[in-house]
Amino acid sequence: MARQKGLMKFSGTLDGINFYIVKGVGYARKAGGGFNGNAIRYQPNMQRVRENASEFGRCSKVKKEFKLSLHPFLAGYKDPKLHARMMSLFMSIKALDEVSTRGNRRVSRGLQSAKGRKLLGDFDFTPQHKMLEALVRKSAFNWSLQRLSISDFDSRLYKHPKSATHIGITLGILDFNFDSLISSVRVAPTYFLEVGIGSFSFEITMEQVIIPEYVGIAVLGLRFYEVIDGEVYGLNGMVGVKLLEVRV
Repeated sequence: MARQKGLMKFSGTLDGINFYIVKGVGYARKAGGGFNGNAIRYQPNMQRVRENASEFGRCSKVKKEFKLSLHPFLAGYKDPKLHARMMSLFMSIKALDEVSTRGNRRVSRGLQSAKGRKLLGDFDFTPQHKMLEALVRKSAFNWSLQRLSISDFDSRLYKHPKSATHIGITLGILDFNFDSLISSVRVAPTYFLEVGIGSFSFEITMEQVIIPEYVGIAVLGLRFYEVIDGEVYGLNGMVGVKLLEVRV
């Protein structure tokens, strides 16, 4: 493979040479070779490629629907790396499926293992969020009561957006089917904590105990708000999301 030289770069095929541009760099190589669609679909030596593609496609669908199910918590959050990190997460969980044959392994079966549930529960949707990390350390979640207890939390120790007047803390229960990809989520009323207040303890409880049909997931959300004359404005900066518990 050779690089194109000169100020002008172009893509296409000329006299049996393919020209193309990758990240602003021009390349040239002899046309032909590689794989085509029929080879990937039918040739025996492409079996591993077909298996990988099948599993990747299923994980991609899981990633998309799972992220959508967390919209009440992730709305407004921007992270260009989140897609790739979530894909890596679900590919790792899928690989824990020891029942299915290669090409048919599923996230749902990977979650039957303790390691799979731990991978999901430990995933950082909003990494390096110091206030969220502190909130989790100060919290205890009771699944049977679906109650979140926070003890001696001091928001003054952590950064917040300049315009923020309050911190909104939310508890939700997500019920997610990792096969059919149907889901439902219930969210408790947001607890508002004034920015700058000292050490404080409080509880958030679901209005009704939710009994999941599929995989039950307790979700903690943190968002900053600006309250002006009784009007509440949500801020997209420094959104925090953490899974507290995963139950199969």
